[in-house]
Amino acid sequence: MHKASDSHLSHHFKSKHTDSLVSIDGFTVHRRDRVARRGGGTAIYVHSTLHSSRWTPADAVDNRDYEMLWVRVGTHLFFAALYHPPRPTYQTEGLLAYMDSCVSQISHDFPLADVVVAGDLNRLSDQDVIERTGLTQIIYQPTRGANILDRVFVSNLIYTLSSGL
Repeated sequence: MHKASDSHLSHHFKSKHTDSLVSIDGFTVHRRDRVARRGGGTAIYVHSTLHSSRWTPADAVDNRDYEMLWVRVGTHLFFAALYHPPRPTYQTEGLLAYMDSCVSQISHDFPLADVVVAGDLNRLSDQDVIERTGLTQIIYQPTRGANILDRVFVSNLIYTLSSGL
């Protein structure tokens, strides 16, 4: 466990930072660290009683500039953590094509799978994500000030939201 004074490291993950620095008892951490820029990166924590593994699409080129981490939980659940910075170093259209390719591959290879894509999408348009992937956005209340920056897209509406988000 790290001290509260070390919490600033969570905003600057690099490969030199070990998983033990950010571990939470009873959870498995999956990380995708940002490369060549300060800050950023994504992580997904999965309860250790659940089988989870990192999933990488076979049909799509994995651009390391995209801060998108895919984790398969069990046999039919795929989670993606996405950070789309306000000033990305890549073309947004490329990220959307990558997301579409990943969701299409999961749907083809695992027809019964549920897909969840969540994260800080900043200026990425909900409509663009919906049109490209067929996923449904389920966050309707502001997450930062008056803005909805943190969003959750799902393939099936099987999750119940509370008003306390």
